[in-house]
Amino acid sequence: MYINQIKLKNHLLAILTIITLSSCGGGGSGGSSGCDIYTKDDDKDGFLNPYDVEWEKPFENGKYNKLENVVNSEGVKRILKIAKERDVTVNLQLGNNPPKIKGYYRSEAGGRVVYAKYALAGGRTTGSTLAESENRSCMSKGFYLNALNDTRNFTITDGKIRGDGQYFSIYYLNSSKVADGCTGYYVDIRSGKVDKESGDLKNYKVIGATLGFSESKAGACNGAHISEEVFYTEDKKKITDLDDLELMCVDEGKAYVPTETWKNKAKESCKCTADIEIECE
Repeated sequence: MYINQIKLKNHLLAILTIITLSSCGGGGSGGSSGCDIYTKDDDKDGFLNPYDVEWEKPFENGKYNKLENVVNSEGVKRILKIAKERDVTVNLQLGNNPPKIKGYYRSEAGGRVVYAKYALAGGRTTGSTLAESENRSCMSKGFYLNALNDTRNFTITDGKIRGDGQYFSIYYLNSSKVADGCTGYYVDIRSGKVDKESGDLKNYKVIGATLGFSESKAGACNGAHISEEVFYTEDKKKITDLDDLELMCVDEGKAYVPTETWKNKAKESCKCTADIEIECE
């Protein structure tokens, strides 16, 4: 069974510090740049291999391979109810005609964490505001890649995108070891609308929920924390002039987040450092 071990390792480095994926990052990842979306899901349970710590053992018999089951899960329904109680309405999309989201985006500092419970990624708490961030996005055949950096963290994540017309939802499913013999399964969903004129992502809202736990030994998940979160930002501005980017390395008309690597025109191997500087050799 073939796995891209280099990319798998790089993705796992990002996932190890993330319980629910976040638009503000949550740890470093590496690997080559571009639109190299990882789409393999060997156990067909909806969790792509790099984000599935038990990638040969389907969680709940592959139930969450269908995004309808994700949307109708108790965890997601609960967090949607909490969001609505805090005057944040999130409309999840399941259509197969999502808008094209490709290129570079910037989110200014602001927005707000409306609710957070054990949402460890980025250290956010209820009532806090979000850091500014920049990201590169691309999509292919229903899958989506987001390479993001903010003032504290950087991540490269793959997910599934659904939608109709201008509206979209991006689903990131991931799992992590909660304790010895206990694995937690989570979903992070970002939703919004693409402005036809500017290309900006409007009403960008994010929910995170726990889908469930699996045990390899009885009682291992007793008392396991349930992670859930709601936050939003007014929009993500589409960037067409790469000189406007401050949190990404720009080289020869392309931009990269820290730890990404590429070949320049001189065939040198280049890397974007954590200090947003380009190193080539």
